[in-house]
Amino acid sequence: MSRLRVGLLANPTAAQGAAHRVGRQVGHLLRLAGISVVDLSAPSAHLARARAEEVRDSLTALVVVGGDGTVSLGAEIVAGSPVRLGIVPAGSGNDFARALGLSINDPEESTRALLHALSRPVVTIDAIEIIAAGEHALPHRSLALGNVNLGFDALVNARANSSRARHTIRYAAALMRELPAFTPLPYWMEIDGGERIELDATILTLCSSGIFGGGMRIAPGSRIDDGMLELVTVAGIGRSQLLRFFPRVYQGTHTALDAVKIQPVREVTFGLRHGRSLRAYADGEPRSLLPLTARVLPGAVRLLAELPGTTEAVDSNDDGSSEADSNEGAQ
Repeated sequence: MSRLRVGLLANPTAAQGAAHRVGRQVGHLLRLAGISVVDLSAPSAHLARARAEEVRDSLTALVVVGGDGTVSLGAEIVAGSPVRLGIVPAGSGNDFARALGLSINDPEESTRALLHALSRPVVTIDAIEIIAAGEHALPHRSLALGNVNLGFDALVNARANSSRARHTIRYAAALMRELPAFTPLPYWMEIDGGERIELDATILTLCSSGIFGGGMRIAPGSRIDDGMLELVTVAGIGRSQLLRFFPRVYQGTHTALDAVKIQPVREVTFGLRHGRSLRAYADGEPRSLLPLTARVLPGAVRLLAELPGTTEAVDSNDDGSSEADSNEGAQ
C-alpha cells in the first residue's frame, strides 16, 4: 500500500458545478493509482477549510479542484506546512493555472501531472499575505498566489462575480459595463516602509503571477518563485484610452506605454484619500476594504507541480520536510 495520503477539495459551485464532477474523476483516478484519498469537499469554503485543517498534518498533499479562489483557499490551508498544494483547474478564470501551464478541465491529464509531481523534488512558490486591521480585518489568514487587484480591475472583478453571463465572456462584459462611469481613484501608498506617496490611478495591481481576468498578462515578467512582487500602476489615461488598453494586456504589449509603471516591491500599504471606499480583490475573490497591507511571503507554499522554465527544486526528505522550511514565508 502507498503511504501517500492526499486530501481532495473540490469547489461544488465553480464553473456551474463542473469542478465537482472533475473532482470526483480525479479522486477515482488517484485511487486507481494506489493513492489514499480523503474527500474534504464541503458546501462552503468555511466548512471545507475546517475539514482540511483538521487532517492537514496527516496529508502528503492537498489537491484543490476549482478556480483561482479555490487555489488561494488551498494556499491558506497549507502555507508554512510540509503539505504540498496540487491544482486541478476547473473554474471560470483559471489564471494561476495558466501561469503554471496546466491543462484545464482535463481530469486525466491533471491526474497524470499530479502523480508525476509526487515523484519529483519539492518546489516552493511565494504567496501574498493581505493584512487589514480593525473592523476590516478578516477572520482568518488571507493569502493570494496570483494578484491583488485594487483599482478599476477590482471594480470589474466585483461586477464579473455577480454577472450571469457565460464565464468565457464574463470579465469582458463586466469591463464594458463598468467603464462608462469610471474615474481614476485617489490612492496613497507606502512602499517597502518608505514615505507615503499620493497617486491618482486607473489600475493598481500587486502581482506574483501577473495574469488575471481570463488571461490578461498585466505583469508579463512576474515570477511566482523569486521572492518579489510587481506593483503595476496605470495612470493618466482616459476612458477611451482604457478601452484600447485592455486588448494590449492580453498580449503583454501594454508595458511599452508611458502610462504604465511596473516596479519590484516586497510590501505595500494602500489606502484611499477623501473618504473613498474600495474593496480589494485577490485571485478573483473579495477581500478587505482599503486600507490594507500586502506583502510577499517567499517560498511559503510547496507546490505539487513543476514550474515553467528552469527552476531550482528543493530536495525532499523522507518525512516530507525540506530546506525550504527556513524560508521567511514558511515560519
